[in-house]
Amino acid sequence: MRRLTIAIAALIVLAAACTSTSESATTTSIGTTATRPPIEAVPVSYGLQTFDACDDFLDYVKSHAVDLVGPYGFEFGYYGPWFRGGFADDAAVLEEAAAGDGSEEPVPATAAPGLQQGVDYSGTNIQELGVDEPDIIKTDGTKIVVTSGNVLYVVDVTGEEPRLAGQVNLEMGWASDLLISGDRVLVMGHGDSYPAPLVETGMTSEAVPEVWYPTPIATLMEVDISNIDDPQIERTLFIDGSKVSARMVGGSARIVVSSMPTGLEFRYPETGGLKAEREATEYNRQVVLDSTVDNWVPYYVLEDGSGRVIREGSLLDCTSAHHPEEFSGLEMLSVLSVDLDNSLSIDDAVGVMAAGNIVYSSTDAMYIASAAWQNWQVFDESDAAEAMDRYTTDIHKFDISDPRSTEYVATGRVEGFMLSQWSMSEYDGHLRVATTSQPDWWWGSERSSESFVTVLEQQGGELVGVGKVGGLGKGERIYSVRFIDDIGYVVTFRQTDPLYTIDLSEPTDPTVVGELKILGYSAYLHPVGDGLLLGIGQDATEEGRTLGSQISLFDVSDLADPKRIHNYTLSDGYSSVEYDHRAFLHWPQTGLTVIPIQQWSWDEDSGEESGFSGAIAVEATRDGIKEVGRITHGVDKEAEEYWWAPAIERSLVVGDSLYTYSYDGILQSDLETVEAGTYLSFWGS
Repeated sequence: MRRLTIAIAALIVLAAACTSTSESATTTSIGTTATRPPIEAVPVSYGLQTFDACDDFLDYVKSHAVDLVGPYGFEFGYYGPWFRGGFADDAAVLEEAAAGDGSEEPVPATAAPGLQQGVDYSGTNIQELGVDEPDIIKTDGTKIVVTSGNVLYVVDVTGEEPRLAGQVNLEMGWASDLLISGDRVLVMGHGDSYPAPLVETGMTSEAVPEVWYPTPIATLMEVDISNIDDPQIERTLFIDGSKVSARMVGGSARIVVSSMPTGLEFRYPETGGLKAEREATEYNRQVVLDSTVDNWVPYYVLEDGSGRVIREGSLLDCTSAHHPEEFSGLEMLSVLSVDLDNSLSIDDAVGVMAAGNIVYSSTDAMYIASAAWQNWQVFDESDAAEAMDRYTTDIHKFDISDPRSTEYVATGRVEGFMLSQWSMSEYDGHLRVATTSQPDWWWGSERSSESFVTVLEQQGGELVGVGKVGGLGKGERIYSVRFIDDIGYVVTFRQTDPLYTIDLSEPTDPTVVGELKILGYSAYLHPVGDGLLLGIGQDATEEGRTLGSQISLFDVSDLADPKRIHNYTLSDGYSSVEYDHRAFLHWPQTGLTVIPIQQWSWDEDSGEESGFSGAIAVEATRDGIKEVGRITHGVDKEAEEYWWAPAIERSLVVGDSLYTYSYDGILQSDLETVEAGTYLSFWGS
């Protein structure tokens, strides 16, 4: 229990440190940094191991699992790393439609005939051109498909005013996001499976063990929207595990699922005391030794629209699973290939015994990252501090160039933690990775944190470091990353916000070219053309205390001398763009940028609350950042206070209209003036 408390306390320290504070800010152009030699790239790299037969697979999992099982089964930290390689979820999570320099995109598979994404309508804000990402709302320029609660709505946007067409109740635990190709929608969600006694007895203390865990179930649902007034559920796929993320190239989607062992009927101590725990431990070890492949490979059930089972079985064969040379936990990380142009089915799946929660993809390769596995349960205080000093992130590469299959091809390792999917970028045959080493505010540490950009190259079954530059943000951590072609932009923060510009044109010799220090930080960076970079984050005092939302406009046309030329602040404000880039919209055709904002303040003297909940529309040019208008849902804009209005989560463009989405409904506004037009409530009001 003491070791568990230490680990949990460390998490609390980590979270608190993320808001730590600062020193005075200055604006500088760094000449010495540009001449600093790059740090030698020496990440540990290793190849992949396969299983020749199911017996080999079972020997592998049992040999590790039997040493990890205790009186309460697999206890805290045994499945994989408790801290899975990032300060932010991909689950989040995550992404951007005007990537790169904001130029026009090719017509994606979702486009309606005669319409072009990026010209006639906007898409999800994705990271890479040609690689779509799941989101709660999608459009093809003729219709909008959105999930709210557990309902899928279809909105017709072909007329003068939008029309709420059909809807369908989704039979899943919770619908999270979706992908769309033509008239087919893939809805992704999750649910839980509970132990039988929980259902039968209503969770009575006599029937439920002292320690129990629900089993997560990932759900994929195919919905036919060819008749927008009557969408139909065609097929549903249930999988043991949790959806991590997904990507789609053309009509071929890859779904990443993380699964735990299932069906291991462990015994828990019936009484307190050492003897009871020892007996339970020995019993549970025997359960592991008696386990079969079915306990370790995720199971799936495929149903048709009426709930009839079409097929069920193991998600993948033992010989389709891999494991790193170094043990990486008991989780199974699976990548499914799904053809959205045909009926939902299990045609191809590949797995690796490792945890993973950060997903990045180019058109030809998918990368999944996770913190290297540590058995934190057995660490004492000195062990934990030492482990953090050498903390690393594993990266697994999958070949997705064949739309019908996925091949697991290579693994590598880099020093430190990754922030999010934006920490990775593939360009010209190399993977660039931005990480932060063990921070100096970590409990028990004797090191000062710093951040790196490491360049990896696939050599056989390994991702090998060929270049590296470090020394970024001493004592800080990365808050945002953006790679654009052979240039990298990295923002670190603890007290002030250094924006680093990095020349990556020579993969073996990445070089920091410039540095800019300002108050606050940018959590998301987006190119807006003409050598300009927009940053969304927080303003802060010289001590590092955050003050509210800040939009910064940077001139990066001279990499050696980046400048912030304008900034726009909203006191006591916060934007979801800081943790979810999909909430950001930039429309290059007009220069309009839409950013969700939550603003709240309380007057101590009067006891009155005030603020704003909605989205702001701005134009950012070299002349400045100009607010075009504000958008709210479900309230009278003339009201003095509307901070309690539904939070706007997404924005998109169709023709001459701007559409904004909240859980309450969809609002059509004029694209030029952002004046409100037709409002469609999901709740009939």
